[in-house]
Amino acid sequence: MTMTARRRATAFGSAVATLLLFATASPSPAAADTMRTLNLALNCQTGLPYGLNVNNGSGWYGPNGSSYASGTTKYFTVSIPAGANEIAIDTIYCDGEDSAYYNVNWSGSFAGLTPGTSTVNATGYCEFDDYYGYLSRECNISVNSYS
Repeated sequence: MTMTARRRATAFGSAVATLLLFATASPSPAAADTMRTLNLALNCQTGLPYGLNVNNGSGWYGPNGSSYASGTTKYFTVSIPAGANEIAIDTIYCDGEDSAYYNVNWSGSFAGLTPGTSTVNATGYCEFDDYYGYLSRECNISVNSYS
């Protein structure tokens, strides 16, 4: 191997090592996000809700967490970004809702959140609307307290 080829190989190896070191040492943006807990008691007009979707202003997603039912209320304990300053909710479907309401358009409102790491305690309610054949599920959330 000539001296020029060795220098190129050494330079290439150093560049790869530097990239690998930088890639493993730098946290990903998602890893930098701190999370906080949302405790939500959710009811539907027609019965028990199933599934939870959340929007913090950047699109809908299904948050990680758990839930249990008591009567016609579903209690969700999920993680949301600590920096979120607003929240909206939706459910996948509710017991007793007409099948025409499955995968309908969402309507509702966003509630303001105080950014931070404290737990958010909230209640929600979903009802169904039919405006001249335009079906929508309206889900609203009320932030009750922080703990």
